[in-house]
Amino acid sequence: MPGRKRGPAVDVLGLVIAVVVLAANVHDNTAGIALLSEVAENAGGTVSKALVDQGFKTQVVTHGAGLGIDVEIVQRDPQHKGFVPQPKQWRVEQTYGISILHRRLVRDYEHHPSSSTSRVYWAMTPVMVRCLTGANTPHLARNGGSRVNIQSLLQALDIQEEAARALADDLRAQIDDLQIRLREAETHLEHLAITRKTVTSLADRIPASPPQLPEHPDYARILTVLNEATGPLRAKDVCQALGHELLPKNVEGTRAKLKRLVKLGVLAEADTGSFARKQ
Repeated sequence: MPGRKRGPAVDVLGLVIAVVVLAANVHDNTAGIALLSEVAENAGGTVSKALVDQGFKTQVVTHGAGLGIDVEIVQRDPQHKGFVPQPKQWRVEQTYGISILHRRLVRDYEHHPSSSTSRVYWAMTPVMVRCLTGANTPHLARNGGSRVNIQSLLQALDIQEEAARALADDLRAQIDDLQIRLREAETHLEHLAITRKTVTSLADRIPASPPQLPEHPDYARILTVLNEATGPLRAKDVCQALGHELLPKNVEGTRAKLKRLVKLGVLAEADTGSFARKQ
């Protein structure tokens, strides 16, 4: 069976204590058990007596007893014929009557039971407020009731329109500022691209700077020796040309300096152990 059923629990004044919304095919016992649990939680143990109609059975009474609530199933007087309001139970019917004056409760428009439950509380809020304040404002039905203060509504609309207009103006100003900054950023990117292209095209034309020689004076003397040589020289020949004694340590030191100049790109190692100026 499609649809939903609403089960409110009200006090003797007709004020809602709890509401459950279940599928329409759920048995009244299931709804009653769930409703009693909601009453016990919402009322904080202050409810000790509950009157229910004959649609609820023994399971509801047993569940209520476990919660400390005495559940009484009100029996109809067999001598009564037709519809006869039961004592105190008519408050529940009154709650149903008030709820159907609200458009969202006339039909089941909600997707979630929790939304439907909140609509029942929302519909009963004016009733609870009038009971608390002692006001006697008639309920606004769909086809009647007190007139709405149009002037107050228009003033409220003016305030909201002014706030929305100010927000829109502020957002437009932010958009204009962002558009200016975007154009500046795009122009800067174009300039960077042109600069990159220019630098790349000139890179091959810029002469390479000579490498920085180490501070030891032998490096400059080695270059002088190789510049004057007619061909590649070995480390022993360079060591002798520098005027060093031909000891192994001096030859190896000269070879290390030659290797370092090769790494710097100043010399080239023609053959293994032979060095010359790089062409």
